[in-house]
Amino acid sequence: MLVRLLLLLFFLNISSFSQREFKDRPDESGGVLIYEQAAYDVTSYDISVEVFPSDKKISASVLIRAKIVQPVDRFVVDLKENFDVRQVLERNRELQFERRGGKLWIKFMETKQPGESVSVEISYSGAPRVAPNPPWVGGFVWTKTADGSDWIGVACQGDGADLWLPVKDHPSDRPDRVNLKVTVPKGLYVASNGKLRKIESSLEGKSTFYWQMSSPINNYNITLNIAPYKLIEDKYKSIDGTVFPIIFYALPESYEKAKDIVSQTKRFLAFYEKYLGPYPFRKEKLGIAETPYLGMEHSTIIAYGSDFKNNEYGFDWLMLHELGHEWWGNLVTASDWRDFWLHEGFQSFMDTLYVEEVAGIEAYLEQMRERMNRVKNKKAIAPLEPKFAYQVYMAEPDYKKSDGDIYDKGACVLHTLRYLIGDEVFFRSLRRMAYPREEMERSKKGIQARFVTTDEFINIVERESGMQLRWFFNVYLRQPELPELFVQQANEKTKIFWKTPYKTEFPMPVEVEVEGKIIRLEMKGGQGAIEYPISSIKVDPRGWILKRVVFE
Repeated sequence: MLVRLLLLLFFLNISSFSQREFKDRPDESGGVLIYEQAAYDVTSYDISVEVFPSDKKISASVLIRAKIVQPVDRFVVDLKENFDVRQVLERNRELQFERRGGKLWIKFMETKQPGESVSVEISYSGAPRVAPNPPWVGGFVWTKTADGSDWIGVACQGDGADLWLPVKDHPSDRPDRVNLKVTVPKGLYVASNGKLRKIESSLEGKSTFYWQMSSPINNYNITLNIAPYKLIEDKYKSIDGTVFPIIFYALPESYEKAKDIVSQTKRFLAFYEKYLGPYPFRKEKLGIAETPYLGMEHSTIIAYGSDFKNNEYGFDWLMLHELGHEWWGNLVTASDWRDFWLHEGFQSFMDTLYVEEVAGIEAYLEQMRERMNRVKNKKAIAPLEPKFAYQVYMAEPDYKKSDGDIYDKGACVLHTLRYLIGDEVFFRSLRRMAYPREEMERSKKGIQARFVTTDEFINIVERESGMQLRWFFNVYLRQPELPELFVQQANEKTKIFWKTPYKTEFPMPVEVEVEGKIIRLEMKGGQGAIEYPISSIKVDPRGWILKRVVFE
């Protein structure tokens, strides 16, 4: 009881601290939703935008369709202050609005009631922020190709799509579909989400591209890639029998090199489908666009900017990583940034699992040991309280440097879980996290996108394993400190026991190597012993457990 009380007080403390932070940063991506935004659910965005590369500006209108879920007389969306808002309409009636920081407060003519549908169109223009350090610190990227053509990209994951669009900037709300009408100077090609419906040319020397994403999409995944692209087109047959297109939108000078990425992508698809089920967006496409920044998992149009270089294992790590986010991030999406490790930790684990696929278990174990060495343990990777995006993946106190724990520690937690429950149960749990029911995998609709939480994964693992595992997840996810494994000499034998923050239960079994053989030492009550001196044993010789070791 005392331990539970201490944990409760700890979580209440950090929750209170975080709430104070939210008030200081009201226009950041995520956090606690204000009532006026929680009161509606976005169903679609219709985006019409013209891009002016010479001025680095855009002129746009966005029609937002939403369903009202609570009575509300104001429609509040996020849009950065560097844009001039010309007009706001609801069914051709002009609405009054005001700017409050990074939010646009729109006054309805009457209070909207639960169940009503609304359509609000916002017209605006201006210069979107130039990305300071894409993709981590986002915005527009304006650059040139080798022949001087314009080459433009958008990356805004941590910052939110309000860097260029009026949106409800919170991970818990994503539209069911998005239509994009994008006008650019003639000679440029626009690669975006979903399917290309048509291209129109005008007498004014402009081209307009009509894209439609008919699957749910996170707002930060809505993107533009603009360049004189040359297309490499291929197809892939999914494990459910569906054939869908793979298209690489390459710069002309990269055309030959890009063909190898398409070949690798087909091998990556086979790997992911083997463990996680069918590619989620097979009714759309698998698109890859060459970008002037490293990369991003924009749904159905992955941003690739990794210079076509393979790693020591002979594959392109960036393409592998971003493709995997079509499952971890775009198929299953954290409903709050606090659970973002479900995107990055899960995918980082898959990155390392692919090393095992191509180079064997020893290479996998070595990669995991390297990840463990990078873990910082500064903050919980799955805290209980809501978070802004920057709080999750940037390092405190100034949030100017990346904190990689949701990647490395997240992967290592799954690695340790794999050891604890065994491969069969572990991989079945991963697949059920991606597709909770087998019939969902076989759905010819091609998409079963949903929101998830860390607790959902815990429930899946406990159900599949038949084990109570809250002790495991509480220590590794809900607070930052690692469990400590104490190894003590006791006469002619070695005593081994666990210590955890707040003295919580931790019955993690430990492998011990004795005389060249590995035995699994069960740790009932968090302790065990072996009839050999410390000098003749090796504890956890393969590095399965994320921990600190203390020899006494």
